[in-house]
Amino acid sequence: MTFEITHVENGATPNEEIVWLKATAPINTKGYAVVDRTFDESGELSNEFRHIYFFPEIILETDQKILLYSGTGKNGIAKFTNTHKEHYRLFWGSETCVWNDNGGDTATLINFIKVNSKTVPAVKKK
Repeated sequence: MTFEITHVENGATPNEEIVWLKATAPINTKGYAVVDRTFDESGELSNEFRHIYFFPEIILETDQKILLYSGTGKNGIAKFTNTHKEHYRLFWGSETCVWNDNGGDTATLINFIKVNSKTVPAVKKK
């Protein structure tokens, strides 16, 4: 995959939670999403996605980064103060934290463009 999560910062407020992503080759982010995986009552991984963020169409160059904040703000381009390299700041728009304060959640990057799917047929009536 030419777009990857490099790390996740957990926080006490939505704007302290950040998913860092990086392009490892030129890429269009349209068709990608970040989801958090949840767990059932027994602690087993569920197939349910509690939160999902769909990326807008952004053309990234190799090594360009996106910082996805859980909270609210204005999407745009900013520069890292130490390197002066441009990166994108995007906001999930959540008024509550996405990640569990105890850790253990799983941030997953999905590419919906390369999905393998099959239509489920109707139940055959006897």
